[in-house]
Amino acid sequence: MDINLNVFTLNCWGIPVISKNRKERIEAIVTYLVNSSHNVVCLQEIWSEKDYLYIKENLKNVLPYAHYFYSGVLGSGLCVFSKWLIYDVFFHQWPLNGYIHKIHHGDWFGGKGVGLCRLKCNDVMINVYCTHLHAEYHEDDIYLAHRMLQAYSTAEFVKLTTPSADMSILAGDLNTAPGELSYRMITQLSSLMDPFDMKCEATDPSIKKELGTCDTANNSYSDSKNTKLSPEGKRIDHILFKTKDNWEVNILNFGNPLQNRVPGQPFSYSDHNAVSLELQLKPSQKTPHQRSYSRENEFCETVAEAMKVCEEATESISKTKTLYLTVGGLLFMFLLGTVGFWPNNVLYDVTKLVVTALSLYCLLMGSIWNKIEMNSLKAGLTSLENFSKSRFDNTVC
Repeated sequence: MDINLNVFTLNCWGIPVISKNRKERIEAIVTYLVNSSHNVVCLQEIWSEKDYLYIKENLKNVLPYAHYFYSGVLGSGLCVFSKWLIYDVFFHQWPLNGYIHKIHHGDWFGGKGVGLCRLKCNDVMINVYCTHLHAEYHEDDIYLAHRMLQAYSTAEFVKLTTPSADMSILAGDLNTAPGELSYRMITQLSSLMDPFDMKCEATDPSIKKELGTCDTANNSYSDSKNTKLSPEGKRIDHILFKTKDNWEVNILNFGNPLQNRVPGQPFSYSDHNAVSLELQLKPSQKTPHQRSYSRENEFCETVAEAMKVCEEATESISKTKTLYLTVGGLLFMFLLGTVGFWPNNVLYDVTKLVVTALSLYCLLMGSIWNKIEMNSLKAGLTSLENFSKSRFDNTVC
């Protein structure tokens, strides 16, 4: 029995108060989905539960099954809508999720991870993974180790949970472009396929310029400085997939389905462009040994690079620990040494309060928070070392 899958993914930029035109854009996204032929929808950055409930209520006639992955302080921002029954759900939260003191970035408060919805269409089981990896934010990319270990954890999660599924799909804002470390980690370890490589690049290499999803010239929210340098932007939102050996896939359509602007409005649907993928899944006539998605032979260099990133991050954290503890200790000694010398004055009382808060902040960051991050990095590094030893001991990278 053939099955047609029409998957849609979009980072909706749905931050209450902060995101521009949020209400109008959410309404426009719902209007589009109600009138579309998508039967599986993965959304990211739905940070308001009210927005999720609004989308769920308005899509119930076309996509009756829905699930939101609650996590962290704000919620993961991830939700899945489906035409078919959501048979099982599971959420894997990453141990490394940014920094608690980087409030303006907010990733830590979202409790990000990868969510799994297992769909059942007749007797066919389809695993749908929805995720949103940590963003770069700056050119120096202080979150490289975090995002790379999130990618590794996601890939391992996909690899360990796909054997019982006939079809597996990973959709979301991966914040990594093809060729980058995190992208290679996900696709190579989990053997997920990129439809761009299978269809678009083979038929028309120039189409790459039309499939950017972030910082593109056709998006109203893009920074003009970035679009002048690279009008096509970066392709960091993806729909990746793989099937069991007894199934084969025909790609019917792949691309950015939304218009550049919300109809009748001067703004886009989000600061990211959406991605859609239409597949036809049918029983394969080929024998299992003819179909292999194994990529372990090309994974050696990726693992070595990932281990180097972890080692460099560990060294950086050690230096940061020393800095925090030194500053915190000096401020604490200053407070102790000046006991009884502070005049009874409101200004001095406020100054003491600020110095005390800074001392406490530095000591906590250099002790408890540093230990949490260090252990998370060590967990990722030792896992990568084990993977390397078990696969590549006799391989020269």
